[in-house]
Amino acid sequence: MTRYLYLSALLLSWASVVWLDRRLATGVTGRRLVRAILVTLPLFLCFDLVGASRGWFHSNPHLNSVIFPPGIPLEEPILLAFLTMISIALWRGAGRLFR
Repeated sequence: MTRYLYLSALLLSWASVVWLDRRLATGVTGRRLVRAILVTLPLFLCFDLVGASRGWFHSNPHLNSVIFPPGIPLEEPILLAFLTMISIALWRGAGRLFR
């Protein structure tokens, strides 16, 4: 059960930000988000691949659902895409607040 807890928390967080975006009409989701994720995700994953292959990063098999060689968990791309989305949401929210 604990193997899917992290994945569940990520998906719930993702859904919450999408719900807030729809509710507050910030315009975070859509083509702009997809383009930002398509640019940032490969860069961050390359950094993670280097770190995992050199032993800098370690994933706990009891807390991650699936771990792909050299040690990148399935949750990592979801987390990185979420970080991109939440960064855009915070940026747009701050821009809206300080106008």
